[in-house]
Order: sequence, then C-alpha cells, then structure tokens
Amino acid sequence: MTVKKTSALRGLAAAVLAFVALALLPAQAQAVDSTTWVQRNLVGIGYLASSGVDGAYGPQTTAAVRSFQHDNGLDEDGVYGARTELALHNKVAEVQRAAGAGADGAYGSGTTGSVSDWQRNHNLSADGIAGPATMNAMGVARTVQITAQWKFPGHGWSVSGQFGCLDQIYNHESGWKVYATNPSSGAYGIPQSLPGDKMASAGSDWQTNPATQLQWGLDYIKGRYGDPCSAWSFWQAHNWY
Repeated sequence: MTVKKTSALRGLAAAVLAFVALALLPAQAQAVDSTTWVQRNLVGIGYLASSGVDGAYGPQTTAAVRSFQHDNGLDEDGVYGARTELALHNKVAEVQRAAGAGADGAYGSGTTGSVSDWQRNHNLSADGIAGPATMNAMGVARTVQITAQWKFPGHGWSVSGQFGCLDQIYNHESGWKVYATNPSSGAYGIPQSLPGDKMASAGSDWQTNPATQLQWGLDYIKGRYGDPCSAWSFWQAHNWY
C-alpha cells in the first residue's frame, strides 16, 4: 500500500471517529444558549433553582431533567433529547396558556410576569414560578399520575378507591412510560394498547401525549372491566388485562 493511500485511509478513519465521537457526545456538550433555555424552562416550572441557570449542563441540571422525566413518563436518563424537549415544551406551554401568556414553550421574562400576575390574582406567592402548588391551582397536571387521577371523576371512580389498582396495572405494564413498547407484541404507551394506534380514537397525538394515552386507557378499562380494581383483579389472574 502506498504512503498516499495509507495517509488517505488514516484521514478517513479519523473523520469517521470524529463523527462517531460527535454523535455520542453527552448532553453536557450542548451549546450554551440551548442549555440556558433548558435551564430557564426547568426553573420556570420548579425543577431547578434559579441559581442553576449557568449555561453548563452539569449534575444539577442533569438531576432536574431526570426529575422532570420521572414525572412525565420518560426514560430517566438525565439527557435532554427530543422526547424530553417535546414534553418540556408542552408543559411550559400549558402553564403559559393557563397564565394567559403566549404559548411558545419558552419560559422567559414575559411568562414569569404573567405567572406572577396569575399567582397574585389567585392569592398565591407571586414568585413567577409554576411549581407544584401553582400548577395544581392552574389545573396543569405536573405528573402522569396526576393526569390520570384528574380523569377519574369523569369515569365515575374515586381516586382513594381505585387509583392504587390503576397504579399497579400501569407499573406492571409500562412503568407509566409514554414510549414503552413491548418488543414481542408491539403494545405501546402507558396503557400498552395493542396495537398502539387504537389510541388514535382519543387523539392524533397518541404516540407522544400521556394525557391522550391515559384517556384511551381509562376508557378501555371502563368499557371492559368497569373500574381499575376489577381490571387489576383480572390482571393478577392472567398477567394481562
């Protein structure tokens, strides 16, 4: 092999390795502006202290992202990927709509001011941060479990009497994960719909929206079993529902 060919191959190998390394870069290596906006959004909805807006994707931000992922039915890896970006954008937009701000999914100074005004008008501490108490007062579900609980009255169930059974079913079926996919059957989402596109009857965003998945899942339980505890009894006997 000639020196020229050897040099060319080495150059190609270096380029491939550089590409692979870039693809595998952790979230910590994201651009400062992107990281700053992630942090601002996390601060805005109460997952990160305001002092955490420093443009560095370090342990504090990773922990905040992981906590957000846990609450919103996502894999808890602490990495700000496309699924987490969509969920965070949507949650901020929900808060913005409730506060009467422009729902662009970015928690800037305008949103902070609108949330402060909303809090003041509803006798809450006007800090501009939509933490658990403010979200609850706004009717914005902070977790996938709360999303399910708020749908119980519409199905004629009490949370105290039935949620524990639903929690058992979904913990066993999907771990409350929005993107959970059974590798054998293809069952999908929090309720493990089979096939997944059955959930389209509850909304076109069934692939990504936990509220849509839960609406379909609770309707399914209501129609087939009557209530979650009856469904859980069936699950215990058959390992499916």
